[in-house]
Amino acid sequence: MSRALRIVLPAILLLVFCRYTLADSPEAVKPKSGKQYFAHQAVEDRYGVIAPWYGGLNGQCDFRVRVAAETLKRYPWIDRPAAITPGPCYVFDGHWQISPEGGITTNTGLNDWDNGDLGQRSAYVLTSLANYYRYAGDPAALGPMTINADYLLDYCQTPATHDWPGFLISCPTRGKAYGRADPKGFIQLDYACQVGLALADVYRLTGEKRYLDAVNRWADLLARHCDHAPGAAPWGRYANPEDARRLCPDWKDQRMTGGVVLVLLFLDEVIRLGHRGADDAVVKARDAGERYLRDALLPRWMDDSTWGRHFWDWENPVCTVILPCFAAQYFMDRPDRFPNWRRDCRNIISLFIARATVDANSSGGPYSGAWALPESSACCGLSLQYPTQALAAFLLRYGQKADSPWADELGRRMILLSTYDVHENGVVEDLIHGGAFVSKSWFNLAHPWPLKYTLDCMAWRPDLFGAGRENHVMRSSSVVTSVVYGKGRIEYETFADPGPSVDVLRLAFVPRSVTADGAALSAGAAPDRNGYTIRPLENGDSIVTIRHDGRTRIVVEGDDPQQMAGDDDLHYTGGWDVVEDAAAYDGKLHAAAAPHSEATFAFEGNQVRLIGRADPNGGKADVYLDGIKQPAGLDCWCPMTRDRQVLYYKNGLPQGKHTLKVVVLGRRNPVAKGDSVYLDGLQWSAATGAAGFGSGGGPAGPQRIIFGYMKRSDYVDSQKHIWRPATEVVMRLAWQADLVPIALWTEPRAGEIAGTEDPELYRYGIHGNDFVVHFTVSPSATYHVRIKFAEARTDDRPGQFATSIAIQGEDVVKDMDVAATAGGYDRAVDLVFNDVQPRNGLITIRFYNPHGQSAIAQAVEIGPGRATGGAKPVVFQRPLKEPAEKK
Repeated sequence: MSRALRIVLPAILLLVFCRYTLADSPEAVKPKSGKQYFAHQAVEDRYGVIAPWYGGLNGQCDFRVRVAAETLKRYPWIDRPAAITPGPCYVFDGHWQISPEGGITTNTGLNDWDNGDLGQRSAYVLTSLANYYRYAGDPAALGPMTINADYLLDYCQTPATHDWPGFLISCPTRGKAYGRADPKGFIQLDYACQVGLALADVYRLTGEKRYLDAVNRWADLLARHCDHAPGAAPWGRYANPEDARRLCPDWKDQRMTGGVVLVLLFLDEVIRLGHRGADDAVVKARDAGERYLRDALLPRWMDDSTWGRHFWDWENPVCTVILPCFAAQYFMDRPDRFPNWRRDCRNIISLFIARATVDANSSGGPYSGAWALPESSACCGLSLQYPTQALAAFLLRYGQKADSPWADELGRRMILLSTYDVHENGVVEDLIHGGAFVSKSWFNLAHPWPLKYTLDCMAWRPDLFGAGRENHVMRSSSVVTSVVYGKGRIEYETFADPGPSVDVLRLAFVPRSVTADGAALSAGAAPDRNGYTIRPLENGDSIVTIRHDGRTRIVVEGDDPQQMAGDDDLHYTGGWDVVEDAAAYDGKLHAAAAPHSEATFAFEGNQVRLIGRADPNGGKADVYLDGIKQPAGLDCWCPMTRDRQVLYYKNGLPQGKHTLKVVVLGRRNPVAKGDSVYLDGLQWSAATGAAGFGSGGGPAGPQRIIFGYMKRSDYVDSQKHIWRPATEVVMRLAWQADLVPIALWTEPRAGEIAGTEDPELYRYGIHGNDFVVHFTVSPSATYHVRIKFAEARTDDRPGQFATSIAIQGEDVVKDMDVAATAGGYDRAVDLVFNDVQPRNGLITIRFYNPHGQSAIAQAVEIGPGRATGGAKPVVFQRPLKEPAEKK
């Protein structure tokens, strides 16, 4: 077979399989639309809403996870003396290049500044690998995780003479990559705490006490430097503000604002692990930070800079994607301390949509009904993939916590759209209509970041995004320290954290028994008691929720459609030995270190897993599937011995006969002590059955918004209807513009509003030349639209507020004189439009003024069915100012 055919054939098979799988899905999809989103041609469901481009049984999210993990596994390593310690290059260097064929290269000649993403990159590498191990049982996650953690502790902490001794140099903008971090670079506190959160999980997974000692020491330093003065920010942005000023003298503002949520998440985690500091100093620092968040920042939730000053490489005075999301996580996970969490989370997350879309160069907005967004009003053009993935994860989390169909549907559509970004060979296209920009050079945003947030989305909606007809621990309230995915027997252990212990699994079978520490758990138990519940899915899978407070070792058993062959069933050539191993499936396994030793197995199905051991003596092997060398082979090295692990897997295969071959290389990575490859068996499955991807979902009930209303409490009108701040608005202003002060009337504009029992609905508003509000709705209903107006100004400049309106792209009002329609100034008037059909799962209302001035609106209500009332618009009678001719 020619090299070209070997490259093209898998893609042809995948496309054929996708075509027939999608065509047979109960959620029928439209043909290719001709539009390209990121790396693939757009596919829409029968409602015109985004649908998966990928048709494998495992689903598009699992495909994205596998490709990200394989890219990490095949990433180039570096050894001494080129690096201060051996490891994968992404541990030391955030830059990469990937060829169209998938070949990865790195650059060891980076300047000092480019090393500044160390903390951000490490946080995502550590967190994503810990979560990936739980999900896949792949021991290849464990070794690089410890290498990264050890590099941070051995070479990236401040010296004993520093004012913050032994603290992480989180953004070393001085000090070369691959070497020792320079403490004169940025020591940005929120990034240090984000790394601390991840390092706490590495401690839980490995039990290595030095990781725990480090996070405790960092917490003590934060407590020592905490400013407890009422109303003051407890910490600045940097532990070394003088060095930061020298590096960037033009950066005037070194306050910490929304980044405090990462400090609080970290301190809470340290307290959860049992460390409170001398005289409860860590607890007191956490409490000071929480007061600052609650009393100083939350009242200013609508200010642009409140959720800014996070990304390390610029002053970042504007709201960026991460801090609103982590703030929402902090609130929703602590409802006793933030009783207004439902409204605060919704407001803060959704206001980001309006803020991030002001730059016309970004084209942020809905695509086939799914929002795609840049990271802020100031970055990064048409690169709309990675911010969308992050926001989707937090929306899905909020959707489940708050029982919000609105958030759940936004998140569902966004993760489907944003996982259009990747090719099988690891090439990522982050520009909305194709091509690479950020992902072209920043590895973290190409794979570790998507790995984390795609797994998070799967964790919160395992029924929609979990791999079909497979077995996975999707979510755990603690860290899964070991997991074995056997045939009909899932064994895993969690770290013994205090508080409720709840895990969620998606299985290819319905369990017949679940035990915790050897004791049987009861099926159908109440949510607040130990036991488990089963939610069957139509395709034969089940969602299993297990509560096991005070117990850590879980075994789930049932009739699994998966098949398994032992190590004796594989066909071997070359230097293989049988090794006794009590922890192996049959008490033994096959091992080889000699180059060109081979093992093969033929199976029939749509997925396969190679099972084996990883240990300090593990070496490398290539893997061939149906004669095609796979991008990521085997590396059986792991700093701790793990048996019955998933060394390699491939799913989403065309149903049929396949052959897997392993070829031992006789090589090792730079830290391994041997070249051995250990095989313990093979699992495969021919089970079929699509579970769907959630088509047709979304909120079908009324939605009511007030433009410019920025209170943290919703408004309840005289009919007991709830109105919220309007946030899903697109108004193109300028790069780094702030929508709130420019376009919103956030203070009441009139003391009295006549003609209404609810004057509050008419006192605020929005004004601009052209703006659009999008409502995410269930696509199968018919709706009415009610728009509320009140003109409070007496400025008689012709056409000042001549308002035209288009609904679903069709003009319904032209040049309305609001005051004349209402019968005067400071008077309420409503317009009503019925029989509105969703398009792409949205109801879209555009307000514009074609005469170079501003359109206005005060509030909007949409709801199912028809509505009564509504005035007849009065058109401006005076001559209107026409826009100036373009020169």
